[in-house]
Amino acid sequence: MVGGLFNGLGDRTDYESIMSRTAVLFYCVAFFIFMSVAVLPFTVMERGIVDKEVLNGYYHPIAYQVAQGLSTIPAAGVLAGLTSIIIVFLLKLNDGWWYFLNMFLALCASEALAQMVSHVVPHFVIGMAGIAGLFGFFMLFMGFMVIPSDFPEGLKWTYYIAFHTYSWRSFMVTEFQSLTFDDPMSPFQTGHDVLKFYEIEDVNRGNDMIVLACYAVVIHLISFVVLVIRYSFFKGKITPLNGKKHPGERIYGDGGWRGRSARMWRVGKKGN
Repeated sequence: MVGGLFNGLGDRTDYESIMSRTAVLFYCVAFFIFMSVAVLPFTVMERGIVDKEVLNGYYHPIAYQVAQGLSTIPAAGVLAGLTSIIIVFLLKLNDGWWYFLNMFLALCASEALAQMVSHVVPHFVIGMAGIAGLFGFFMLFMGFMVIPSDFPEGLKWTYYIAFHTYSWRSFMVTEFQSLTFDDPMSPFQTGHDVLKFYEIEDVNRGNDMIVLACYAVVIHLISFVVLVIRYSFFKGKITPLNGKKHPGERIYGDGGWRGRSARMWRVGKKGN
């Protein structure tokens, strides 16, 4: 739909094309990153299994968190690649490789944040509402709707904690840094004028990509801390079974299902 609506946008040099470019780049950051909220239900739904296996000592929370982080990389790469192919080629935007790298790292950061939220909420509906609120907060303060110098004094810090900021302004630099416009009625005659208006003319794309990568890593580390706290103080002591039959294990009759009771994962709780 984006490719059909803005088809051939990169060939235009009028004032309207400037507004369309900034709008579509904002949309790419806002919408495609927001879709990472879809990871929340799956992480919350598998929590019961993870509780049982971690508390019975089958693996450590760090192994689970590392596996979660690594499993998001291929999916983020595929989504970023498909998005780049469709958007860059249909809209004829500049430098598709930078677009791919930017989108990939932004998706990794957003999925890391969604996973962290899923570790602390009791139900995935609450988690989806919470992450939607966070993403809405980031979109509001990323510098598109209000330029940073116009932020209230007490809210200037919000511009720097939103990872949407680094993704969007890198998209803008990639697209506008080498453009010129031939519309005599336009207040912007070059792409640098546009970047200067948004106060991002001095942005270093490489540094912003490093920030996005570090953002994802730090969020995963926080998630690990959350999991350790969860299984150390709230779910009971991690107790390996070492091949022994647990008192809560039940074996059903002939032809029936053989397995442990639903209470087994509470092996560290008193009274079980």
